[in-house]
Amino acid sequence: MGVKGWDVVFSGDRLKADLVAAVLEANGIRVEVFGDHAYSYAMNLTEARVMVPEDQAKVAQELIRQAEADLPQPPDV
Repeated sequence: MGVKGWDVVFSGDRLKADLVAAVLEANGIRVEVFGDHAYSYAMNLTEARVMVPEDQAKVAQELIRQAEADLPQPPDV
């Protein structure tokens, strides 16, 4: 499902979608998160989509790519 004038820049677990949205908002990007709020004790039970205005999609995708690249890597065992 698309929304005219908006692009999906992330689709996945609701918790991660909320984190992605927070990063984008902190960088001045307008964000809408679509998906249900259904959490249990140990896991997220829903999928969500993060959408931004079309004219901000490329910047949003680059911010997401940078944020993912900056994640610490697990140690080699």
